Amino acid sequence: MRKKSDSYSVHLMSSRLAWILSLLVIFVLILAACAGGAAPAAPAAETPAAEAPAAAEEAAEPTEAPAEEEEAEPTEAPAEEAEVTETPAAEEEADATETPAAEEEAEATETPEAEEEAAAEEVALSPEAEAGAYLVTISRGCGCHFNADLGGRAGGAFAFEPGAGNSIYPANITPDEATGIGSWSPDEIVAAIRTGALPDGKQLHPIMPYRAFSHLSDEDALNIAAYLLAQEPIENAVPARQVASEPEPFTPDPAPPATAPTDPVARGEYLVQLARCGDCHTPRNEDGSQNAEMFLAGNRISEDEVAYNITPDDATGLGTIPEDEIATFLRTGTYSDGSEVAGTMREQIDNYFHELTEEDSLAIAAFLKSIPAVENDPE
Repeated sequence: MRKKSDSYSVHLMSSRLAWILSLLVIFVLILAACAGGAAPAAPAAETPAAEAPAAAEEAAEPTEAPAEEEEAEPTEAPAEEAEVTETPAAEEEADATETPAAEEEAEATETPEAEEEAAAEEVALSPEAEAGAYLVTISRGCGCHFNADLGGRAGGAFAFEPGAGNSIYPANITPDEATGIGSWSPDEIVAAIRTGALPDGKQLHPIMPYRAFSHLSDEDALNIAAYLLAQEPIENAVPARQVASEPEPFTPDPAPPATAPTDPVARGEYLVQLARCGDCHTPRNEDGSQNAEMFLAGNRISEDEVAYNITPDDATGLGTIPEDEIATFLRTGTYSDGSEVAGTMREQIDNYFHELTEEDSLAIAAFLKSIPAVENDPE
């Protein structure tokens, strides 16, 4: 029984070994087949690569430029991609950081200063025009020429009728060349202010107070001309005047000085004449002219209002009032007891005389204290 078993075992082991060897042979053959199948692939890949240049050359011969453009396009595309990719990283970062720090700061600080300076330069007046503006203001602003609807001294807002047959509109004294004084020279403007003579040879009606302005110095009159020519031109054709008879030419006497006086009393007289204080404060003769013997002695200007006696009369005028109080009143309209003036004088101070310098208001006070005292109570 044991020998038969051993023989069987040997036979079994031999069968298994043969089976294993068969598997190994099959495995080797499979590996050889895989290796043998991959090897021919290399020549197959090399053949198109070798033939490609010839095909590319044949295709490139008729169209070399497109080939160059096609080559350029792939190289330029990354540049566009760079713009796309760099903008968020660089430009957006710059927008997010540099703009608030630099551009917005510049807008918040530099721009207003630059714009304000530019605006200041646009409206800035020359020193001569600045001096002229002051004189125009304290001469009551050439108010007759002001046209509220047009916003400037364009004239024509109303007509004066000084006597039968006379109808006179205040002229347009803005520098409009067609309807104003834009084509006039400074000397022609000065002549009209001080003498009433127009460039065309006509004479202004004395309703224009050139007689009151005839004392203006050459310097001051030219400064007023500079100011008028510096204003915004406004086109406004004023109706022609209607006069019963042509006015006579006028020559200042005495001749105007080259420069204005500086002595306080003389300066005060100069300013009182320029401001035409006598229009309200001096009584009138029957013909409407001012009564020289009652100069500044007070006058009734309407049923409800009087212009007070401003001569140095102790009883009815300014005789007991100190000069500094007079000067303060001229600029503020406030009396020494703290009360305020009303009526026409209030309007004159608010519109014009509040611009008086302290020196000029003291000069006027000194002049008023120097004139003859006249006892007169206009009330």
